[in-house]
Amino acid sequence: MTTDKATPKQGVHSRRTRAKIFRVFLIQAVLCVIVAAVLLLDNLVTAWSALLGGGLYLIPNLYFAHRALAFRDKQSAGRALAEMYVSQIWKMGISILGFSAVFILIQPLNPFSLFGTFILMQISAWFAQMKLNNKFLKL
Repeated sequence: MTTDKATPKQGVHSRRTRAKIFRVFLIQAVLCVIVAAVLLLDNLVTAWSALLGGGLYLIPNLYFAHRALAFRDKQSAGRALAEMYVSQIWKMGISILGFSAVFILIQPLNPFSLFGTFILMQISAWFAQMKLNNKFLKL
């Protein structure tokens, strides 16, 4: 059996996990746009701040997921864990840089809308992950 070196063989479970996680990101991006569209009824600054808050959440997390979930042939568990730690450190750095840039460069800004959307994205990720893992509480 030959495999193409340009596209490494990836396990079925890895592909499924990666697809599920990126589906959550797509849902969150749509949620962010919907929130911004609703806030556009208030004013443009509030809506723009909401979009920025969603972006400040999604961009670092997309980077983390892309890097941490990349399949590497014959990767040891220790190497995978180290890659997760490095990815998390870079994610935090991107988040700090993003927040700094937004607060320095964007004026006027609605911080309540920005942080509210950022928090909404985090909470939606928790619920989506529970749902994907079939651990969602049945009320």
